[in-house]
Amino acid sequence: MTTTPPPPPPAGPTDTGSLTPTDHRAFAFLGQVNSSLRQCLCTLARHGVALRRDAPERARLLLDTVRPWPLYKGGQFLFDLMEWEDLMVDGDPPPVMSTERIVAACTLPVRLAAAATEEAPAVTKLVPGQRTTAALGLPLRLLTTTARSTLLSAAQDLTDLLGPAAPDDAVPDDDAGYATDPEPVTDDTGAELPPLEAGFYLYEDIALGALSVLGPLLADHAPTDPAPPA
Repeated sequence: MTTTPPPPPPAGPTDTGSLTPTDHRAFAFLGQVNSSLRQCLCTLARHGVALRRDAPERARLLLDTVRPWPLYKGGQFLFDLMEWEDLMVDGDPPPVMSTERIVAACTLPVRLAAAATEEAPAVTKLVPGQRTTAALGLPLRLLTTTARSTLLSAAQDLTDLLGPAAPDDAVPDDDAGYATDPEPVTDDTGAELPPLEAGFYLYEDIALGALSVLGPLLADHAPTDPAPPA
C-alpha cells in the first residue's frame, strides 16, 4: 500500500537578517522619546505630590474643578490605556526635568489651542463669500499662529547662536510676555521635590503638577474678559 507523504509545511516568514544601522537609529530615537516622556511625567507627578502635601486645600479645589472636564477624563483614559504608570515606576527614578523645558515643549500646543478656541469676529453684514471666509477663518488663524511661532523661534535661535553668551543666572522671558519659570511649588531640584508616589493618586498628581508648572502659560492665553466662575 502506497502512503501519500504529507504536504510540506507552509513557508515561514522570510528571514530579514540582522537589524540595519537605520533600525538602530530609529529605535534610539524612539527610546529617547520614551525616556523624555517618562522624565516629564515623573517630574509633573512629583510637583503634584508637593502641591498635595504643601497646599492640600488648593489641590482639592483644582481637582474638583477639572474632574468633570472631558480633557481630564480623556487624559485618565489614555493614561490607563497606554499603561503609563508602568513606564513611570519601572526602574530607577529619572532626573527632574526643568520647568523651562516642560513649558517650552507645551508652548506651541497651547498657542494652537488658544487660536482654535478664539472667538471669531462677528459678521454684521451678509456679503458674497461670507460663509467661505468664515469656514477658512479658523485654519488661517492656526496657520498664522504656527508661522509666527516658527519665525520667532528661528529668530531667537539665531540670536542665541550669534549673540554673546548670557550669564548662567540669567533667566530669559518667553516672547509671549510671560516668564518661562512658573511659580514653583518647590525649587526645581530633585533634592527638594518629594519622591514619586505610585498608586491611586498618580494620575491626579500628574494633573496637579501640570496645572502648577503650566499655570502661568495657560493664564497668559486666557480670554481678555473671562466669564466669572459659576
